[in-house]
Amino acid sequence: MPSFLRRGPAAPLHRPALAAARRRRAAGAACAALALVGALLLIRPPPAATAEVLVAARDLNALAPLSGADFATRSQERGTVPDGALPPTAPPRGASLSAPMRKGEVFTGARIAEPLTAGYGAALVAAPVRIADRGTAALLRPGTRVDVIAAAQDPLAAEVDADSAATAEVVAADRPVVALPREQAGEGEPGALIVIAATREEARRLAIGTLAGRLSVTIRG
Repeated sequence: MPSFLRRGPAAPLHRPALAAARRRRAAGAACAALALVGALLLIRPPPAATAEVLVAARDLNALAPLSGADFATRSQERGTVPDGALPPTAPPRGASLSAPMRKGEVFTGARIAEPLTAGYGAALVAAPVRIADRGTAALLRPGTRVDVIAAAQDPLAAEVDADSAATAEVVAADRPVVALPREQAGEGEPGALIVIAATREEARRLAIGTLAGRLSVTIRG
């Protein structure tokens, strides 16, 4: 009679070999996974460098001077930071904008309006002057130097001789014109408005003369 061999459970001697094979397969799979992760890390570009920038905390107009509440900081990629961006450590408080800004827009040097008296020294301020003669104002250009003269009425002289009642006083001498504002037609204001660089005391006297409507200029060059 032929004998039939029946396959039974693995012999006890084979079990350690099977366990070792399973461990090798698991270790091989883990190594393959680590190699794949390493390859992905090598081909993936590094994270972009970022920088802190100064931005508008809200919509801003160009009328009011900037205050602390107008500024915020934001982190963005260095490659997207515009040229001339202002550092967050030195917000331009008190400055004026050259044009309105939207919330989140980056502050740059071009956004800050240069003072009218820039280049003339810290002792001078921009002083508006309304002169009586529009024709004289038409001859002026920024940089033209003028003397501003106030015509003063002497009440004592007026009682004696009306022709000698008017006297003249130089309120500001050899001052540069820094701006010639455009006025809308039909505003009703007499004369013409100019802006000169003057000392604070001269600006005070010019304001008084403008209210009295007695100012004129002579051109130095």
